[in-house]
Amino acid sequence: MQNILGMLKNANRLRREMSRVGEGLAAIEAEGAAAKGLVRVAMDGQMRLKRVSIAPEILALGDAAAVGELVVAAANQARENAQKLAAEAMRKMTGIPEGMA
Repeated sequence: MQNILGMLKNANRLRREMSRVGEGLAAIEAEGAAAKGLVRVAMDGQMRLKRVSIAPEILALGDAAAVGELVVAAANQARENAQKLAAEAMRKMTGIPEGMA
């Protein structure tokens, strides 16, 4: 019985820690850009898209396929940047030394 209570206590502690880590990741924001910054995408540390910004001069070109490709390129860059920032934040939050995670 003692073992089960200990396991439940640890599970609750772990749940609280995971919630804290998730909140920390949600606070991270990374950006990616394409076309010399005329298309920008922001993503949080949980890899959720936060913002897309497309300059009017890009839209004025009238090439929807090209705009789509630029958004994809900026989003991929934002994701890569967010993954790096999230990994660093996880190391700091969990106390795991660099190179161990």
